[in-house]
Amino acid sequence: MNEKLKGLLKNIIPYGETEAEMILRTLRFIEEHNNPMDQKLIVGHLTGSSWIVNLERTKALLTHHAKLGMWLQLGGHAEIEDNSIKDTAIREAKEESGLQSVQLISDDILSVDIHVIPERKAFPEHLHFDVQFFFEADENESLSISTESKDLKWIALEDVSNYNNELSIMRMLEKGKKKLLRKKSH
Repeated sequence: MNEKLKGLLKNIIPYGETEAEMILRTLRFIEEHNNPMDQKLIVGHLTGSSWIVNLERTKALLTHHAKLGMWLQLGGHAEIEDNSIKDTAIREAKEESGLQSVQLISDDILSVDIHVIPERKAFPEHLHFDVQFFFEADENESLSISTESKDLKWIALEDVSNYNNELSIMRMLEKGKKKLLRKKSH
């Protein structure tokens, strides 16, 4: 599993120096840990995220994260049944949205982000090495808000920065647009 993931990470076209450095750090993290998806790793662990756009490719689905209190892409921790971090992203996309129409647009990794998760209860501050995949879904399908979310919302791509303009979100937005443009030109 780790060798396939490392291959996918090495094939990412970085969105600037920041992402290039995060890709290298994620590769080193994977090499240093037998099970980098294990959420019991104190230093951090891999997480899987889903950048979901509607079928018309004009909106993205964001969740208002209950614990973090901000609008984010859907995603989360690996579970025992996940064979890969891509499986994590797929499972999380469905669990956190209730959408059955969620489909991967590409098996390639869309983006990578490393961020600090603050200390909570018995778990110390740690890093999430977030591996982000690109999905589409039918926005007319009913959404189901999970316990991890305060709200779910389809947001016009041009309005995403009004909800969250952090680099990680802007990177997924811009890389997603470029991927869609490349698809149209083929």
